[in-house]
Amino acid sequence: KHPSRVFRGPLPFFRGRAMSGVGDSTATKSSASTSTPWPQSASSRPTISSSAGQSLGSRAGVPLLAPGSAEDATLRVSIHSPKSVQVQHASLAPRDESFVGEPAPEDIPAGSDDGPTAGLTSQEAQRRLEEFGRNEIPEVSEPWYVMLFKQFVGVMPFMLEIAAALSAAIGDWPDLAVIALMLVVNALIGFHEERKAKNSLDALKAQMTATVPTKRDGVMVITEVAQLVPGDVVFLRGGNVVPADCEWLEGDQMLVDTAALTGEPVPRKVPRPERDGEPDGAGRELLSGCIVKQGEGHCIVKETGLRTEIGQAAGLVQEASGHTVGMFETKIMQVVRVVILLALLDAGVVLWVSVHGRDEKFTTALLNVLALVIGAVPIALPLVMQVTMAIGAAKMAKKKAIITHLTALQEVASMSILCSDKTGTLTTADMRVRPQDAWTRKDFSQDDALVWAAVASNPANKEDPIDKAVLKSMEEHFGNVRASALMSDYTKTKFVGFNPTVKRTVAYCMHADRGELKVSKGLIDKVLRTGEDGGDCWTCADADQIEDEVRAVDQRFSMQGYKTVAVAIAQGSGPMEFAAIVPIIDPPREDTKLTIHRIREAGIGVKMVTGDHLNIAIETSRLIGLGTGILPATDLWPASATRDDAILMSDGFAQVLPKDKREVVLVLQNRGLIVGMTGDGVNDAPALAQAQIGIAVDDATEAARAAADVILTSPGLSVIYDAVVESRKIFARLRAYVLYRLAATIQIVLVLSIMIYGYEDTLPALYVILLALLNDVTMLPIADDNASPSAWPEIPSMPSILVASVIYGVLGTLQTFLFYEIQPDWFEGDGSGKYRDAAVYLQISIAIELLIFSCRTPGFVLFAVCGEARPSVPLLISVFGGNILVSVAAGFGDRTRIIHRLEWRDIAWIWAYDVVSLLVIDLFKVILASAGIAWMSAGAGGGVLGYPDLPLDSPDVRGVPAGSALGGVMRSHVSTLMHHRSSMRSVLAHSRISLSRVHSAGDEPAAMAREQRSASMLPYPYNLRAAVVNARFRSF
Repeated sequence: KHPSRVFRGPLPFFRGRAMSGVGDSTATKSSASTSTPWPQSASSRPTISSSAGQSLGSRAGVPLLAPGSAEDATLRVSIHSPKSVQVQHASLAPRDESFVGEPAPEDIPAGSDDGPTAGLTSQEAQRRLEEFGRNEIPEVSEPWYVMLFKQFVGVMPFMLEIAAALSAAIGDWPDLAVIALMLVVNALIGFHEERKAKNSLDALKAQMTATVPTKRDGVMVITEVAQLVPGDVVFLRGGNVVPADCEWLEGDQMLVDTAALTGEPVPRKVPRPERDGEPDGAGRELLSGCIVKQGEGHCIVKETGLRTEIGQAAGLVQEASGHTVGMFETKIMQVVRVVILLALLDAGVVLWVSVHGRDEKFTTALLNVLALVIGAVPIALPLVMQVTMAIGAAKMAKKKAIITHLTALQEVASMSILCSDKTGTLTTADMRVRPQDAWTRKDFSQDDALVWAAVASNPANKEDPIDKAVLKSMEEHFGNVRASALMSDYTKTKFVGFNPTVKRTVAYCMHADRGELKVSKGLIDKVLRTGEDGGDCWTCADADQIEDEVRAVDQRFSMQGYKTVAVAIAQGSGPMEFAAIVPIIDPPREDTKLTIHRIREAGIGVKMVTGDHLNIAIETSRLIGLGTGILPATDLWPASATRDDAILMSDGFAQVLPKDKREVVLVLQNRGLIVGMTGDGVNDAPALAQAQIGIAVDDATEAARAAADVILTSPGLSVIYDAVVESRKIFARLRAYVLYRLAATIQIVLVLSIMIYGYEDTLPALYVILLALLNDVTMLPIADDNASPSAWPEIPSMPSILVASVIYGVLGTLQTFLFYEIQPDWFEGDGSGKYRDAAVYLQISIAIELLIFSCRTPGFVLFAVCGEARPSVPLLISVFGGNILVSVAAGFGDRTRIIHRLEWRDIAWIWAYDVVSLLVIDLFKVILASAGIAWMSAGAGGGVLGYPDLPLDSPDVRGVPAGSALGGVMRSHVSTLMHHRSSMRSVLAHSRISLSRVHSAGDEPAAMAREQRSASMLPYPYNLRAAVVNARFRSF
């Protein structure tokens, strides 16, 4: 961990590089990329020297200790690297700069020529490549013509195609042209969005390639990662991403960051001793997708492609990927299908009655049917919804939330429970000391403990997580200026760094007031009593008396999930005094507790699902006020009803793997909840893809971003709350528009049907097309309309939407036929059928336009004129501008020849009639709501969501938040039990058995159809196949 290590006893093998020179350096080993040769100057090459300063050398594969030498000979290993060497990740580079097939740089050793490090021949590698396949995730590309053809398939396109066919059958060419234009434009919009996303991904994939030095035919060559096969010997060093599941063979002990797969914030050591219950080789395993932070060595490839751990996670992503439409769209399409089905049945009856009952010509009857079919199709519904969501996505981007597909906006508004990863999401992913919780003895203060821990740390060793945590905490606790002043009071005369044997650091320094000091920091066992370990040894004063207390405090911190560092100090020639135990933890973000409170106030439950240790998860959950009912991943299996209840009522799970996170999401979905999942690593990708709302947090891996529906570009969860507020505003706008459009469709179908059945009359098909098209186009400004976010999740309900639409449609129909009956008596027109049809068209057009003001607010329409939810100026201009345009076209009908000419006085009467009718209909809505019958609100209402602050007496342990998705469920206290700490490797072994498990249920949210899609953003294994890049929006 520290730059200058003292090894006693047998040394590890250092292969393939001659080492010479003398020195004791404090420089750290710098990570170098596979394409950056190690500087060849003597001052920069790694050196190994004995304690006497004698230089030693080593041939490849030969131990550095000569036969017969003393086993306890002390050697000092120092790695020198000049500051000019730039650390690069050249193993991922543009294809023309990847040097595939060329010899590896000279600094990469070839290793032994026999045994496991011998590598494969080119012929054997080719044979295995044909047997095992490429080291990547297979993709299936959809041809462009299939993509284009799919835009003409669906309920809405089919209805337009039927209308076009009817127009052609009767020779109504103007109507045919209008319908065909709408059909083609709608299809081209969907095809353009889909094609653009695919092309951008393909272009990125073609530009980048991943490489790794591989031993082929006894020579190290640069090989494309996709060409690796089991049995290949690869060379990895600090900064490299592990290209496949590998096993360490020889070289340095590596520090491997497994956070992307397991969520652990502290790197693992490879190799390490195997724990009880682990299979052979577990301590030498390097999993694909992890990052080598320090060290270098040769490794043998064990599994590639879909057989790796990350590959199996990719398989889960494939299985869950491919949202077709959002939940809100699904509900709306259900209502639209009902309306269209009824309209088609009605059209069939009209055709039969007209031809057989009234002896009308078939072409004349087809005209009536055509008008009815056109009226039943909300032609511009997809376009208006797309524009609404596109503008909403732009607003979300300003709030640091990037929407990868537009339907995610609907899902966020409906989210009823949020499952969050811990490391990097709820916490900073950067270890910190908690000085306020430090345990001290005698007159030592907590500030003294932090200062002395910083004095005993090495500022030059930025790779050491403990030293980094202490020094950063020093700056944050005291401030940069005061921290520097406090540290400047100590003048170091000697510093002994950490090494795996003594497991402590010792700083010898002078202090202006205290004089000569010796300060130590390290493991409690190595600070309280060092033993004879070859370093500066001591036994702290009063060790026998305080040992039990110290160990009890250490055990308490350990049970709470803290890592601990002991601090001891001696003044002058006096004995070492045990001063403090300093706790270290990955701290919560500053805004996490407030954001969780706000999310709960929005009626959304929150759970922590993390791969970190159970104790750490419980303590973090306590600090952020989430609750301490965190259970281990072992409680997730086997599946049972009791297990499902535990998932629902717990505050989260710890020590989970990718399949565990996905299982939690599936169970919650099967309970009817709309689930959001946050994450930042490859381990989160399957759950992100399965959840209705996958959220990749700031600095997430490409794998997580590919699987997510929402990508945050600002740290923490506060952006999620902003996204909830904004998405509920968008939902309110969409609901208002959809309610308006369905009500208008129902009114048009009812009016046409009653006119045909009861009056043997109908409206010209052109009028119906104008009603369906013009009224929608004027609604485009609703995408940016003022709206109030609901205080509860917006769960769309098909019955409520349908009931509200029918009531509005029936009331509008009554309004129209009242006008139809009375208008011949007091209108100044010529009394002809064309005049009556034009007047009815204008009345319906104006009435439908004004209906949006009633649909957009659950209260009385006049009360919404003022306040934050008042209609936006663009919406007012568009609605009244459209009505004025149609009125002018009717007033100058003899010139425009679109609408039959109406008298201006009659147009004024129509305006007055429709305004008064709107107020009457809206008053009826308010009366129903006051009586507790909210049939016309379509689920709107329930309060307005704001930005509440934390209550002053905010408890650490919570009950059920009022109005949450778990409301009505009696939550019992979940006591924290200490479970057997099985290793992550053993859990991974179990995951191989059940990673392919498919959980299915009949509940609608979980059973919603998903379409398989495939695309890559970056080469494997830097990213799971981006099967769920939901950047395309499919039009209806």
